[in-house]
Amino acid sequence: MKATHAFVKGRLGGGIFYRSEDFLVYITIISVHVRKMGLAVLAFCPMFNHIHFLFQEIELNSLRCFIQLAGKAFVREYNEEYGRKGSLFQKHFGRSVKKGVKIILGSVAYIFNNPVAGRLARKSTGYRWNLLAYRDNVFPFSKPVNRKTCRHVLKVAMEKIDYIHKSGSYIGYAALRNILAGLNKEETRQATDYILSKYNFLSYDMLDELYGSHDSLLISLESNAGAEYDLEDEYGDHSCYRRMLACVTELGFTGNKLNFERLSEKESQALYYIIKSKTNAPHPCICKFLHLEP
Repeated sequence: MKATHAFVKGRLGGGIFYRSEDFLVYITIISVHVRKMGLAVLAFCPMFNHIHFLFQEIELNSLRCFIQLAGKAFVREYNEEYGRKGSLFQKHFGRSVKKGVKIILGSVAYIFNNPVAGRLARKSTGYRWNLLAYRDNVFPFSKPVNRKTCRHVLKVAMEKIDYIHKSGSYIGYAALRNILAGLNKEETRQATDYILSKYNFLSYDMLDELYGSHDSLLISLESNAGAEYDLEDEYGDHSCYRRMLACVTELGFTGNKLNFERLSEKESQALYYIIKSKTNAPHPCICKFLHLEP
């Protein structure tokens, strides 16, 4: 048995996912391309400034094509949303071929446990964006929706999601704003869960075959963090990015204002020192957060 661990990083290690909207647009784009190309994804985890994939039986040319197509679609959406130009990801992606069930299981654990090691969740299923919690639950992070009794605005939002998904399209930023317009906080969480459930692309059947059952997979993940020494990647404490995001949000950096490349050098330096004083985040992390040269 063979699988391939692919690893994509932000340019200069810079941040990619600042908002829920960023994750949602990216994941729906990935979902569309996974299905179009007929790929099997055993594990997936987008973090603040990098993304992990574990594909079963994928050739290098297919992997390269997938990374390029999905990346270009996302960068096009991202740049339009944030009023920026140029690349967002590093030119080359990381790749490591895994042979044998034991080694593949270690890679699965490593990828799904990234948010645990990064202090973003206590368990791998507690991190919404790796899609692991969506196997048997449409609303794992919100209250279940009854379409007959929910507010009309939420019902319409779910119908829009159904229509876009059925058409084989991803959900871009403009469409996402249209979907979420008028929803309260709980309804926004419900709509987010519904989008991720509809666009979920994990190959659960293959994971069940590897582990024997989904419960066995979850037990294994809790007892084994895994390790990937052959890729240029470290777990790292990603909770600092949440603290920095809370800090800049208080300063008015919300929505598409979260493009720090717009700032002048003087403004960037001033913001750097504010973030440093309020969060005590490490210098390299603040540079990645603000897209500054380290």
